[in-house]
Amino acid sequence: MAGQPLVISNTTPMINFAEIGRMDVLQQLFGEIVIPPAVADELHEKRDFFPAVTGAMELPFIRNVAPKDRSLVSTLTLELHLGEAECLALAMEQTTDLLLLLDELGARRVARHRKLNFTGTVGCLNLAKTQDFIPAIAPVLHDLRTKARFWLSDQVVEAILQQAGEKTL
Repeated sequence: MAGQPLVISNTTPMINFAEIGRMDVLQQLFGEIVIPPAVADELHEKRDFFPAVTGAMELPFIRNVAPKDRSLVSTLTLELHLGEAECLALAMEQTTDLLLLLDELGARRVARHRKLNFTGTVGCLNLAKTQDFIPAIAPVLHDLRTKARFWLSDQVVEAILQQAGEKTL
């Protein structure tokens, strides 16, 4: 979509939105999502635990793009898993506006150090609510915790809901 940043997703946000049946939220927010081959491989490997990811990888707005700089990927794997490393390497190769979808703290730390824009599953939910793609965050958080098995402490959920102006679960 014109004017939209390039959006590169790591594995966890894809699993989370696929497992709750809300890949439409990512499509509405970003138009197209790019995943590197290692993320596609991780999604494929995790399909027995998260069966909805199989269909998510086949959606027409998901595009697989490989980073070109394999030495950068190798260097990043000293700190990160391969999927995270490929996401960050791909982001560092871009000259356009971009947004990384990352939930893992280590990947976020490296992205912050490299001055790359990122958000995660919860950030996407906040954005979706402000753009009226979802009416409330609370039921989606409940689904993330129960269906996607996305771990969020009760205190974190309370803080998210307070920030969103919603009552606690």
